[in-house]
Amino acid sequence: MQRLSFRQGFIAVAWVALVLLMGCGASRPRGFISVTEFPPGSSTEEAPKSWQDARVGDRVEYVFDAAVSGSGRGGSSSAGQLFVEVVAVQAPWVWLSIRIARNDGQPHPHPFLSHDFVLPMRMGEAPPNLPDPIKDGSTSITRVWAFAAGQHWSARQFARDDSLGDGPMQQWLYATTPGPLYLTNGLLRIYFGAVSPSDFAIHSLTLVSFQRGSGATQGTPPAMDHPWGPGTWYEIRERTHQGVSDKRVCLDAEQGYLRRKIWTRPPTGKRCEHFQGAAVLSLEDALLNLVNKTVGVPTWPPLNDGRPLPRQGRLQLGQDALPVYLDETPNGQEYVSLKVAVRAFATDVWSPVLRGLPMEVRFNQVSEETVWQPWAGVHHFISSSRLSGWGTWMEPSELSSSTR
Repeated sequence: MQRLSFRQGFIAVAWVALVLLMGCGASRPRGFISVTEFPPGSSTEEAPKSWQDARVGDRVEYVFDAAVSGSGRGGSSSAGQLFVEVVAVQAPWVWLSIRIARNDGQPHPHPFLSHDFVLPMRMGEAPPNLPDPIKDGSTSITRVWAFAAGQHWSARQFARDDSLGDGPMQQWLYATTPGPLYLTNGLLRIYFGAVSPSDFAIHSLTLVSFQRGSGATQGTPPAMDHPWGPGTWYEIRERTHQGVSDKRVCLDAEQGYLRRKIWTRPPTGKRCEHFQGAAVLSLEDALLNLVNKTVGVPTWPPLNDGRPLPRQGRLQLGQDALPVYLDETPNGQEYVSLKVAVRAFATDVWSPVLRGLPMEVRFNQVSEETVWQPWAGVHHFISSSRLSGWGTWMEPSELSSSTR
């Protein structure tokens, strides 16, 4: 028998590992989706539903798997269940709870996923110029029939396969009419796989169940202690030798899409006046990004070259002192000086001090300072940025929350 090349052997082994990790239909029926180009004998697809028809108790459930591995950095993986559920409806807002659990239903151990998130979604219109599911290159779009969560769906499959050139294989499957899947724009499945001789990255998000609420109650809007982001704002204060400037980030969500706008000169009066020209991300993309972040940062605090962050300290945020990890990273050398960036990360990302802080800041650095560090003598300040404030941008009558 002809001997397999190293590359062929590696790919064969990698695909076996991928199948074991992702789970096939026989071993994990709850995550099974079948696709055919021919319509089934009958379809039970529900009549269209939209955000205007939202009811308390509407819910979709997905299973997810994500894994990365590479030479010199080892590998990490994450898997579990992801729930998006309507917990309150008070027009023009639909309040969502986003919950992540292990596959056995127990709380997820990763700090990013160990608490529920709150997301107020505005009934309205989808933003213009919606992003494509697959961002780069040529994408094929095929109309198919899919069987998922016990139902047949007329679906569109967006796909691109660059695996022959050591690139990724990507597939996005959407119900043609979202119906009861309006919460995630009709998403049935996302799959991404990239395998090479030195590393691999795979992730998937697959529909396993959905339900329609009773509509018997409007529910009570939850407090915004752990917001996903929409409905909130935060500010970063930046200092250089030229002076001080403030940057305000405003976050919103409408009709299944998240919007993000940066104000370099924060507006007066209302915290966030409008979202014209804002960056747009679909809710399902945001959920996938959260899952993938758990494999990009498998432990907390983040590791620097495989080593724990060296020291702890405290950072003053308003009236409170936040315990932080301090990461000192050399950033280029020039003769007799060393450029050093010192970044601070919250020791406890769920600290009460961070109550109401959107997740994109909670799981990132809360301050950074760059200095020249001479081999002898005092340090010289170059620049700094620091979280300086956050809260909600809606009027108290519209949004039940606490602002900072």
